[in-house]
Amino acid sequence: MAVHPQVALLLQATLYELKKVTAWRMGFFVREIARALLRPLLTIFMFQAVFAAQGATELGGRDLDGTVRYLIAVAWIEGLIFHDRMLDLAEQIFQGYVTKYLVMPMRCFTLALARYVQFSITQTGVAALLGIGGALLLPGVWPLPVAPEALLAALVLALAGSYCFLLLYFLLNSIAFWLEVVWTLLVMTRFVTMFLAGVMLPLSWMPEPLARALEYGFPYWSIAGPAEILLGERPVSDVWTGLAVIGVSITVLEPLRRVVWKRGLARYGGSGM
Repeated sequence: MAVHPQVALLLQATLYELKKVTAWRMGFFVREIARALLRPLLTIFMFQAVFAAQGATELGGRDLDGTVRYLIAVAWIEGLIFHDRMLDLAEQIFQGYVTKYLVMPMRCFTLALARYVQFSITQTGVAALLGIGGALLLPGVWPLPVAPEALLAALVLALAGSYCFLLLYFLLNSIAFWLEVVWTLLVMTRFVTMFLAGVMLPLSWMPEPLARALEYGFPYWSIAGPAEILLGERPVSDVWTGLAVIGVSITVLEPLRRVVWKRGLARYGGSGM
């Protein structure tokens, strides 16, 4: 049975990305541990200070232990989310490399998709190791899934939401055809989306109207929503609401990134533009 050329290219590019990302094994290990643990630990210390300063035993419906479990769960799931540093498309545009897509029988997005597949495979493995290690080393602190189906629902939402982030970052990188401030825009976007996703602050700490509004965005259903399902703070059936929100977001972002890429490529002048 013949394999479609684009599918074959995707598989080949994914294998290449897997080999590349694991080539420097110690660097890979240190980077993933730092991303998964250091920032959450600093955030936990900050929230401990907030509880102490307020003299409170409960904030936003969670006590300190519950808040710590939420922060760990959010950081754990965030590791599955495709981030802006995974794409170097804007740099290729500025340096004139994308002219090859004018003559080569391949789509640029196929290579970006390969990075998403590679990222999802490696990060799911890292998340599994962290989950097992955390449960064994920190049994009273690590956020254990309330049920196997809650873990599965959280994983499905995170990976689907990660694809939305791929589309968003591809779209923003494509703006390099017109603007030179793409990296600043990417950093600002990451900051805003992480706030909308409940990474920086639990939604239960926000004003009720704002928290409810954020539940209509894919960032929330990519990170905070899966974390709350994992912890049993939301029913597993809410996975369908999350998938609906993510599905609508993909329906909007997919044609938008196609249009921006095609129009940008049509006006592209190569290096030195």
